[in-house]
Amino acid sequence: MKSFKKRFLLLLFLLFSTFWIPAFSAEVSEPEDPADFFSDFQENMPPFPTLGGIHFWSDVSFYHEWRIQYNSTLKIYRLLDPHSRQYALGTHDHCLKRLEKLKHTLSIPSLKGRVLILMHGLGANRLTMQRMAGWFRQRGNYSAVINITYTSTEMSVRQQAEKLASIIHGLKGAEKIDLVGHSLGSIIIRCYLGNPPGGEKGKLPDNRIQRFVQICPPNGGSQYAKTASQLHFSAKIGGPLHDLGRSYPEMLKEFGIPPCEFGIMAGGCNNEWGFTPLLDGDDDGVIPVSTTLLEGASDFILINGHHSLLPNMAETFEFIERFLENGYFRPSQKKKSITAANISDSH
Repeated sequence: MKSFKKRFLLLLFLLFSTFWIPAFSAEVSEPEDPADFFSDFQENMPPFPTLGGIHFWSDVSFYHEWRIQYNSTLKIYRLLDPHSRQYALGTHDHCLKRLEKLKHTLSIPSLKGRVLILMHGLGANRLTMQRMAGWFRQRGNYSAVINITYTSTEMSVRQQAEKLASIIHGLKGAEKIDLVGHSLGSIIIRCYLGNPPGGEKGKLPDNRIQRFVQICPPNGGSQYAKTASQLHFSAKIGGPLHDLGRSYPEMLKEFGIPPCEFGIMAGGCNNEWGFTPLLDGDDDGVIPVSTTLLEGASDFILINGHHSLLPNMAETFEFIERFLENGYFRPSQKKKSITAANISDSH
């Protein structure tokens, strides 16, 4: 038996050395630049699923639902398809060149029509909004549903708004854009719209933008964030915590009011106690209903649900769709717009 195994292995080696090595040597020449070899290697290998790490990567640009991400720790970019399979890894230029080739070889359609942008909250990732993204894709009202992921604990609201501005500017071909944000994500979008980076406060930064929905937005600040920002551990995430810990007047001055139609969805128990006795009045377990209010909102709705659960509730999806299509959550005669008087009464 042992001699048979030896003879079998020897035969395999002879076949390998006779046919495979010469063929490989003849067809593949060693490139002068190692980077060229790495690039060629990626182009000739199939895409593969990412190994996670979604908390450490931020989207920097989109083409339809393909996206290029950046890892600030590794200082590297990667190209992912709509199913989060990686097609390229390296410099930003390398990912762009790879995408340009794939546009032709895979017949990736160009962006057009209506686009929906989703943004998750603090400490979360795009999986928070994944169910919502899938629901809207099935509805078919949008040519692309862009579910943005970003490192929510690393940058201030204004810095994240600058990244969002760059992504939206790069959506060539999109004719109309709607936006939905949860918690911190809703404040980033508010900042981008109400006090746009490099733009004029109170003036819409992009004329393609139609409507915007805030889910559980701490428009009047968050007491939890204010307390946490004063603790020692918050040094690494001081930017967003500091921003969310601002008072209503401070947030109004810094982030402004979106100059487009926008609606607010708050979570709570629809009573005077809410989910926790640690917060005043009705609350969603994280912020009081009263702090979600923002002057200028076209409509407001309270849904029975916790802060972290609202982005995954079918009821939420249906109300959002109605607002994005018609400008109201309920029938128009029942709209509840927010005025300065509403806010002063709630505080």
